[in-house]
Amino acid sequence: MLVLHWRGIDKTRQCLKSLADLDYPSYSILLVDNGSETHDGRRLQQEFPHIELLRLESNQGFAGGCNRGMEHALKTHTSYIWLLNNDALAHGENLKMLTGALKCRPEAGAATALVLEGHCAGPEDSPKIATGLGKIDFVKAKTYLKPLPESKPEPSGEPYIACDWITGSNLLLKTSVLKQVGLFDERFFLYFEDVDLCFRIRQAGYACLLVTSTMIEHEGSASTQGGLSLWRAYYHTRNRLLFFSKNAPLHLKPLALAAVNSHILKHCLTLPWRGAAARAKLRVELSGLKDFYAGKFGQATCLDWCENFKTTEN
Repeated sequence: MLVLHWRGIDKTRQCLKSLADLDYPSYSILLVDNGSETHDGRRLQQEFPHIELLRLESNQGFAGGCNRGMEHALKTHTSYIWLLNNDALAHGENLKMLTGALKCRPEAGAATALVLEGHCAGPEDSPKIATGLGKIDFVKAKTYLKPLPESKPEPSGEPYIACDWITGSNLLLKTSVLKQVGLFDERFFLYFEDVDLCFRIRQAGYACLLVTSTMIEHEGSASTQGGLSLWRAYYHTRNRLLFFSKNAPLHLKPLALAAVNSHILKHCLTLPWRGAAARAKLRVELSGLKDFYAGKFGQATCLDWCENFKTTEN
């Protein structure tokens, strides 16, 4: 399995601790230090000597960091690679249930557990929602992770649901399928790379399964909080355009791109009057729009100011 770390060493430490309880006969853990400024990977390897460490000298984003780790793993004879976010907590049965799903459903190329969002965010009694049902709307140019319907997942009663896409927060991948369809598209850098990979897996004839009988806990966006929340606005804008321009059916592509552009136009008319934080969000969204049409992908070069921006500024 592969855990990608950039910042948030305490969260990564808790994630690695949770993996010690996995009920699975044989597995190895690769920690990818994605260019952390303080070389956190060395500290974590000292605390968890059983893990393997791959140190990258620069932050290559979720897409590039995971790709370097998957390339490393593909040199072995492993049948599966499980990507787990560093702000996630695994449960003991996760890996057994996910691999079991792929063995039971040989037409599937990837699987994920239900995601209980918000284990570290807010008080213990705060509302938490289990999601994971990935849908793609090519007309509105939107992607969703929805809660389960109240009815049974499938008429057969099997705890598997085939989805348009499944989240990269805990993504079990067949290595044979990865070798066929390729790894993450590194143009995305951050966000939408999991949607794109799942779309390619499905285009190759495989299913992406949500395994409803098992669950992880996930804080979500732990590496892009505070001023870095503006990163999310930038990458979501640019990569939403990239994903739908790349993958939407030809007859729906104009509608998808128009939907994104109209969303930005609406923000141009409303956000300037809502304070400094809203104007900052509009600024990065417009940068994402500009970079998409200029063909500038990968890591953005226009976001240095975001880290020091005070989101509570008025």
